[in-house]
Amino acid sequence: MKHNRLLVYVTTAILAALVVVLQIVGGIPVGPFSITLTLFPIVVGAVVLGPAPGLFLGLVFGLIVSILSVTGKDPGGQMVFAANPVLAWVVCLLKGALAGFVPAVSYSFFSKHKNASAAVSYMTAGVFIFLGGVGVTNGFSGMGMGARIGLTALFAIIAGGLLVGLHYLLKTERSAFYISSILAPLCNTGVFLIFMLLFFRSTLSAWAGGSNVLVYAITGLVGINFLIEFSVAIILTPALMAIAHYAGKHIRRLPLIKSKDA
Repeated sequence: MKHNRLLVYVTTAILAALVVVLQIVGGIPVGPFSITLTLFPIVVGAVVLGPAPGLFLGLVFGLIVSILSVTGKDPGGQMVFAANPVLAWVVCLLKGALAGFVPAVSYSFFSKHKNASAAVSYMTAGVFIFLGGVGVTNGFSGMGMGARIGLTALFAIIAGGLLVGLHYLLKTERSAFYISSILAPLCNTGVFLIFMLLFFRSTLSAWAGGSNVLVYAITGLVGINFLIEFSVAIILTPALMAIAHYAGKHIRRLPLIKSKDA
């Protein structure tokens, strides 16, 4: 209906403005790290409004990241644009678009197929265990036997806790929300990492300073920031559910395929 579409457009515009402001202002500094909330309004739009608004919000995010990189506000991004501006634009827009579109599609699927969420919990935990294993292996360099055993035991405890925690979260009726939330940082970081390894390897080598490029890319380039984004996504999921519950009373989610009554 026309009234519903107007609400969707207005809400999308408000969320887009929020994405712009959050990305320009930057994250919340916590020690040497920064907690960014930019992906949250994108996921809200994707879950509440549908795939098309989610895609649009993701593209807005990618565009702002690109502009900040070109203007030098993002030094790392500026180096990537200097290496290959065309591919840099592509990766920024693509990772942003997927961070908005994929959560919307996943929410549509998992809200109807809750049993499939268990497979996602194992798959997600597997990815983290692999990445953590790479970090642990890299950390063995120069360590004694006792330190190696302690580091391995700590990693095993963390990996096991992650598997149990994700399985618990994604087996409940809230699974569609949690999956959509974690897919946003996965898409955003995953696409960036793949592009860097495939097309910007020389830039990565310069940043790595002689260390293993793959290990540096996983543990140094995206490691801590990704873990922060992932953790923020999980922490904010209850807020996402509350917003979706409230908005569901007033706004009908736009379907992926246009229908007459949408």
